[in-house]
Amino acid sequence: MNMDDRLKRAVDTLGARLRDEIAKELSTLTLAPVKDDTAATRLVDALRAIDDAKSLSDILETLATAAGNEAARAGVFLLSGGAIRRFRLFGFPARFEEGPVDLDLSRSGVIADAIRQGSLATSSTGSFDELPPDVNAIAVPLVLAAAPIGALYAEGADAATMEILARFASRALESLTALKTARAVADGHAV
Repeated sequence: MNMDDRLKRAVDTLGARLRDEIAKELSTLTLAPVKDDTAATRLVDALRAIDDAKSLSDILETLATAAGNEAARAGVFLLSGGAIRRFRLFGFPARFEEGPVDLDLSRSGVIADAIRQGSLATSSTGSFDELPPDVNAIAVPLVLAAAPIGALYAEGADAATMEILARFASRALESLTALKTARAVADGHAV
């Protein structure tokens, strides 16, 4: 079997494993019956767009856009040392868009909770400013090879939808990273 055949086999095996993991993760989520077909359609469209993304940045950009379509405010934040750094924001005031948003992890509220717990976290207190009554902040960790790399943050969104988006994006990030690594190995580059 030549190198191309071995690479194809490895990628096919990885793809099958990731599809199985995603199906398993989605089956554990408890979803309420969908009453709004447009919300379900937006979710399916978002998953397709994440799946079609060609780079790690494209995946994160698409995730942030999809979350922004579902929430009053949303953003993707990445871990950078002991802090979180803004990747992309939607619906935030201009003061957050103009300069870098770097928060010490210990002061990032629900985002830090999601990263530490490794699961969805909610709070009635926003990570950036006061939330309106009856609006919750939601954060879902973004995970690559079982290690948190950041979080999806949203205010006023459906928690299950945000979790589906973040988990799917995490798997897409893992898949693309594995594919790039396999190609580098196949080309004889050290990884």
